[in-house]
Amino acid sequence: MMEPMTTYSVYKWLRKKRRKKKFDLYKQTYHMVVDPVMVFYSGLFVIFCLFIGYDWLQQLITLLDGRGTFIAPYAFFLPLLAIISASVASFTDPGLRFTSSELQLSFLPHSRKWLLTYLFLEKYIVQLLIIMVVPLPFALVLMSWESAVTWVSLLLISYPLSLWMQWKLFSMSSVYKMSVFLFSAAFSVLFFLGFPVLLLYLGLSVIVLVCFIRKEEVDWGRVIDINDARVWNMWLVGYFTEVNIKPPKRFGITKSIWKKKRGRHYSAQHLYGRIWTGYLQKSADVVWKTIPTVCLIILVIPMRVDWMLMFTLPIAIVVYHEVAGGLFSDVEGVFHPLPIEEESCKNSYLKWAYIGLLPVFISFISIQTVLGESLVAIGMQLIAIILLVYVDLARVIDERLMMVQKENFYREEWRRVAGLILLGAGVYHPLFLLGVPLVVFKIGRSTLKELIS
Repeated sequence: MMEPMTTYSVYKWLRKKRRKKKFDLYKQTYHMVVDPVMVFYSGLFVIFCLFIGYDWLQQLITLLDGRGTFIAPYAFFLPLLAIISASVASFTDPGLRFTSSELQLSFLPHSRKWLLTYLFLEKYIVQLLIIMVVPLPFALVLMSWESAVTWVSLLLISYPLSLWMQWKLFSMSSVYKMSVFLFSAAFSVLFFLGFPVLLLYLGLSVIVLVCFIRKEEVDWGRVIDINDARVWNMWLVGYFTEVNIKPPKRFGITKSIWKKKRGRHYSAQHLYGRIWTGYLQKSADVVWKTIPTVCLIILVIPMRVDWMLMFTLPIAIVVYHEVAGGLFSDVEGVFHPLPIEEESCKNSYLKWAYIGLLPVFISFISIQTVLGESLVAIGMQLIAIILLVYVDLARVIDERLMMVQKENFYREEWRRVAGLILLGAGVYHPLFLLGVPLVVFKIGRSTLKELIS
């Protein structure tokens, strides 16, 4: 794998060549369909309109000076609007312009993740410049300095969030996209009804977290088809030249909703999932003993002594993870006649393991509601539990697979112990939960790249 700077230099060369080809293409189209005389008079008309617009804008700014304070509170609606726009746009547009040129470049020793990172940063920098030129001056004129900073700050956060969500949702099923849209729309309605913003942001964090947890293979074929047509503006060239450059393809919302995924039942992950389903059915006695036991650990003891939830919650998580890891340890017997593709094997099993945790989450929410915990605290605790469970369970399964394959590995038990201690302390006071992501995740380049991939 080549160094990131080498990949970036090749990427810049590719972009330069593409800009030159697009310029030549537009130049040929211009000479074919545009009358120079019409362009000249149109330019004069545009200049005349700019003078009129400048005078009108000066009068408008004087009229609206300082009268934009009533829109200041709506700045907190921007993250909700970002998720809604991302879910709608993801039906027809991946967001990042990863074309066939970048795909061919990724077949060489250039990381596809780095190429996606460059595309993300490039689009964000362009949007940052647009924000500094247009919304920021208007915000400084129309509202107070503090309100303007709030608006621009949330806008700078909302745009990359929307772009990342759009890329992740594009390759997911239409049902999943629609679910994200409906939940975001419901949160938006609650926002205008005066619901606490902090609770809405907690719900929004759960949606983002679920998208981050869900591992979905990118539909590269559909991404390339759409981006090639958009980057080269084939529809515009075809419209002016009246030449059908490529067969029309429908990538609208209705088409993507009813479009079937071909070959889904023959994918490696689906086949592994069916094998694991059969294995878990045979091990139903262990499954049906473990899940109720874990739920009872969370529910029964804290009903008698409420502070014991600080200890029963981590114990329940450890018990579930160890049982799940023990069932996975029989992977060699389950797939004895078949070769094991590690990622598909692990992901298909983890999918069922995460689903099995739903009763545990419901039990925790129920006992905290009965004990009179606030909704904000429950939301923070639930997010911390999901983070810890997602990372720790995947780590347990990785270790079991390496044990089966007799590979050497290093156990970072301190992360697990520290995460469980902070989670238990977070039941006592939610501020302890802020330390859970710090000890659970390995913050570094790999984590940042995974957000894009």
